[in-house]
Amino acid sequence: MEAVAVLAGPAMRGPLQDLLRSHGLALQRWEHLRSHHRPGGAVSALYRVQCRRTGPGPAADDALTLHLGATTGDVAAGPDVATARIAGLDLRLWFHPHDPVLRSLPWATDADAVARDVFGTGEPARLSLVAYRPLRRAVIRAQHFDEAAYLKLLPREQLPALRRRHRLLEGSGVPAPRLLPGASGPDREAVILSPLPGTSLFRLLVEDTEAAVRPEALLDLLEALPSGALDLPLRRSWADRAEDYAAAAAAVLPGEQNSIFDLARRIRGVVESAPAGPLVPVHGDFHEGNLLLSGGRVTGLLDIDGLGPGRRVDDLACLLGHLAVLAAANPTRPQLGRALADFRRVFEDAADPAALNARTAGVVLTLVSGARAANGRSRTRNAGIRLEAAQQLLRAADR
Repeated sequence: MEAVAVLAGPAMRGPLQDLLRSHGLALQRWEHLRSHHRPGGAVSALYRVQCRRTGPGPAADDALTLHLGATTGDVAAGPDVATARIAGLDLRLWFHPHDPVLRSLPWATDADAVARDVFGTGEPARLSLVAYRPLRRAVIRAQHFDEAAYLKLLPREQLPALRRRHRLLEGSGVPAPRLLPGASGPDREAVILSPLPGTSLFRLLVEDTEAAVRPEALLDLLEALPSGALDLPLRRSWADRAEDYAAAAAAVLPGEQNSIFDLARRIRGVVESAPAGPLVPVHGDFHEGNLLLSGGRVTGLLDIDGLGPGRRVDDLACLLGHLAVLAAANPTRPQLGRALADFRRVFEDAADPAALNARTAGVVLTLVSGARAANGRSRTRNAGIRLEAAQQLLRAADR
């Protein structure tokens, strides 16, 4: 919890300043953008800095805006990685996009290199960053005229398993992205994925689009996951790690530490006592942002990194947990509350209600630490809203 506060606090000015100075740059302003706390693991953060070059030359006074990364993780030092120590923490720092683990990120953010290696052309591609978690994953959309592709970067050792999952879904009837050739090869630490049609369920719900999807259609989608997924490694569910995520939540809401850890213990109690159902193929991160739809039909299932054996109730709880947060954070959008109630009613017929609601509470608990300032509310208030939603769900499991 201390590391979270340090990486977001004023003491980081010194290490950021030292890193810039070593490259002939003088820090003018800096901003902590966000932190990523991996429960039981490292804390990483991203910063935006404004600086200027030092020394003589016509560009000395030009203002620059750069992004820097920092982590408490034990990553290897090198020419692109600096070290620092503050408040008893050993840190590693780098200039984005030179992530010390995602070593193909500089290539994936180079419009000319992507155009050459993915589209086979000299005309620069248009790139947009879809997602980035330092040291863990990045997703970049590449567009070249009417062609598009998604570049997904993971630590090198995780890429073979991801390719295996995508090949497993080919021909299964599940609308997942296809592996594209070229830079997906083993010499490049990325996979290249095809785009899929449709609009995310998240957008459809927020925009109150009628007939976004019937809950039953999502149950059918999960039933279509191939049985070969049962041969993949078993991963712990979100609710199984409630105590780890409680520590991350308490770092954001230190005044609620006792109630947060009590919530985690109570979630664990229901999870261990309520029937979870048999092992079946599961998606592992089944929420509205990973589902594309068109005309009420599912046209895309994204982010299949967690595909493998698990309990169906955990996929259902994942979706309900994200919907619960959306509804709680947006009370002026009543369609979100209605969607939550509709999905919950159908899912409670497909899984044990106590197990479903407790595991949904566990999912919401994992989302507390990711709260940000939004909708005119502070990060602390939004984190509190998520905590209240988790507590309400657990009360439903106890009924």
